[in-house]
Amino acid sequence: MKAAVLKAPGILELDELPDPRCPEGGALIEVKACAVCGTDIKMLQNGHRDLVYPRVLGHEIVGEVAEIDRDCGISEGDLVQVWPGIACGRCVPCLRGMDNRCEKIGILGFNRDGGFAKLLALPRESIPRGINAVQGSIDPGLIALTEPLACCINGQEMARVTRGDVVLILGGGPIGCLHALLAELHNARKVIVVEKLENRARRIRKHTSALVVDALEPLEGIVAKETDGKGVDVILTATPDVRVDGALLRMLSPGGRICIFSGPGSGNRGEPIDLGSIHYRELTMVGAYGCSSRQNRAAAELLATGAVNADWIITKRATLEKIQDAFSHSSKRKGLKSIIEV
Repeated sequence: MKAAVLKAPGILELDELPDPRCPEGGALIEVKACAVCGTDIKMLQNGHRDLVYPRVLGHEIVGEVAEIDRDCGISEGDLVQVWPGIACGRCVPCLRGMDNRCEKIGILGFNRDGGFAKLLALPRESIPRGINAVQGSIDPGLIALTEPLACCINGQEMARVTRGDVVLILGGGPIGCLHALLAELHNARKVIVVEKLENRARRIRKHTSALVVDALEPLEGIVAKETDGKGVDVILTATPDVRVDGALLRMLSPGGRICIFSGPGSGNRGEPIDLGSIHYRELTMVGAYGCSSRQNRAAAELLATGAVNADWIITKRATLEKIQDAFSHSSKRKGLKSIIEV
């Protein structure tokens, strides 16, 4: 089979690999679409702590079941979305429904081969937890947005986004766009997105009701104006280029919540935080990393039913042979989301 293999930082090559077999109790998936994530770009450029070379990247996967060795209500020929986590199902986090925190988790496209390939073998642990059947005639590329949307669900659950909130989203890339759509679905009173690239800002204005402001504008003044000086209820960091410091916390209303969603860049870690402000104003600071299989299942349903209309976020489609073009489109921020159609 053909697969895009990362052999070392900066070296991504299309290779012919042996076709995988269906594992005992698992499934063999014929990949239809796999989206390019910002983490894929980072792994190509710099590697990753969970990465072992050589590795087939890709963790935002949709495919058709070619073979399945388990009776779980899913049949050969079904279109399925794949949760990239491979959880043990027995540790405390798994038993609590937080399988993205599994103590022994494997991740497709990180420490297991992923979806930038013709075929993908899913182990017993992935069935049925890790596959979601998609009903009807639907664009596999759209359903490939499931995993990033599920990560946004995780972040907004952690930050308790709810009806009537004013939500500030720092970053208007694919994740910031999905956060905006999800906040609207949660009936946020107002969504403010900070984005410096006009091509992205224009799309967000067209497809959401969010107020989009330039990253170079004085944000504290804008927040004060838009909230009558009360501050926002929720801040979601959707870019690593954010300093979580006293100035950012001052934009929160009393009882406000901030979710460190994107991993902070190397120059934005270890900032001093005023614990007194957190104490007296009852602020909440949380992190969010990845998504659980439950959140993944919910995201697939939102996209499949059209409850979240996200097709406009896809701005590049490429074949596996043109994967370098898709990576370039994403890394140079020429648009929003790139999809590999296998």
